[in-house]
Amino acid sequence: MQQPRVEMNASGAGEGPQRAVPWSAWLTRQEWMRWCACHVPQSWAQWWATTSWRQPLQSVLWSLEGILYVLLALMLCHALFTTGSHLLSSLWPVVAAAWRHLLPAVLLLVLSALPALLFTASFLLLFSTLLSLVGLLTSMNHPGYAQDLNE
Repeated sequence: MQQPRVEMNASGAGEGPQRAVPWSAWLTRQEWMRWCACHVPQSWAQWWATTSWRQPLQSVLWSLEGILYVLLALMLCHALFTTGSHLLSSLWPVVAAAWRHLLPAVLLLVLSALPALLFTASFLLLFSTLLSLVGLLTSMNHPGYAQDLNE
């Protein structure tokens, strides 16, 4: 009877049958770093290790991000203004009719509330005057509580 063939690695140790591994597991292992170290030219690795390329790239990316934000803001403004103008043009007859009917009602409400507002204001003025007089009379009857304004 024939034995199943066992795959051998570089050291000769048998690894047994391999189960299916998703490709994302390759990122979590450190083998990709060894692969990059073997296959990436040394000059590229030295260029990557220097920081002189990162600052210009960062400024380019920030500029690109700013441009994208400005474009997004312009698109939003355009959408809002066009939608708003369509809404206003379709709602204008409704607003005009409501204004024509509501303006007399609002004016009548304000004019009818005016005497009550005047009465309330005069009552509050009278009440505060009476309270001030009571406070003045109380302080005159108790000279210890009065504050001497000449000092």
